[in-house]
Amino acid sequence: MKLGLGTWRFFLAFVVVISHLWKDMIGGPAAYAVWGFYILSGFLMAHVLRFKYGQEKAGLRDYAINRFLRIYPAYAIAMAVGALSLYFLPRMGILPSALNPQFVRPHGAFEWLSNIFLLPVPTPGLFVPVAGALAVEVGAYVLMPLMAFSRSATWLGLILSIAFNFRLGFALETFGDRYSGFLTCFMAFACGALLSHYREPLARFRAPVLSTLVWLLHGLVWLKYDPWPWTYGVYFSLVLSGWVVLSLAPRKTGHLDTVLGDLSYPVYLFHTTAAIWLLPLGVEMRTFSFFALAFVITLVVSWLVVRLVDKPLAGLKKKRTENLEKA
Repeated sequence: MKLGLGTWRFFLAFVVVISHLWKDMIGGPAAYAVWGFYILSGFLMAHVLRFKYGQEKAGLRDYAINRFLRIYPAYAIAMAVGALSLYFLPRMGILPSALNPQFVRPHGAFEWLSNIFLLPVPTPGLFVPVAGALAVEVGAYVLMPLMAFSRSATWLGLILSIAFNFRLGFALETFGDRYSGFLTCFMAFACGALLSHYREPLARFRAPVLSTLVWLLHGLVWLKYDPWPWTYGVYFSLVLSGWVVLSLAPRKTGHLDTVLGDLSYPVYLFHTTAAIWLLPLGVEMRTFSFFALAFVITLVVSWLVVRLVDKPLAGLKKKRTENLEKA
């Protein structure tokens, strides 16, 4: 099987899962994976807007509808499961926040609104502990039409986001703010959109196997230099993630690549909630067994979500044919 963007997306989700659930996973790759998602989204959204939806009102409407159907139904289920977990588990003496500090019940109207509408702002209490990164992505979707049709706007967004990162500095202490803030993360989406704009001139740098291998090797730098991922490594990873996306984008792939790509989003959404329910069964948290069992359960749940939610809703999506003669 040829590695494609669907497989790559699944791999990024897997890296996030294993980093969250297994204490002996090496540091760094999870941060690289999340920003890797961002650059992939920036690339794909810019591409489909330019060549599929267009910039007319009807096209932008269809883009918004299809993004909503892709993101919110599965997220609503994950949010409901998370709410049930936050209700029942503390009554069993288990605090979900032990696995993820943000896995706590929202307090106040603003936190509730932030959970429901995925507002790209810091939110301490989340029904879905990984929803912070998802909210950043949803915020970028709103601005993506501007970047898809204007290279100047994309460059401006990139420069401004770089400036916000410089303003915070690159010390270990600022990593959390740089890594999760919408304004600082936006550089990854802008880089992805620029990849779409300059895809043809950059085509000579495509190297599917080499780019993927270098990305993996970069994850091992942490073993020799612990601060690297949290200081400059996450930025260096943007270049490598962009190289992988550029290299894999034109590849013709098969059914398995599509299946893995479909599973990646629910795997990302549900892994924490699936894992936390192993604690009442006596499985020690963050052991390899904890990760392995949780991952299997997550795959089953994700498959059900794809089959019972995503596939039926696909019929409601606005159908548009990609036109490579545009733009």
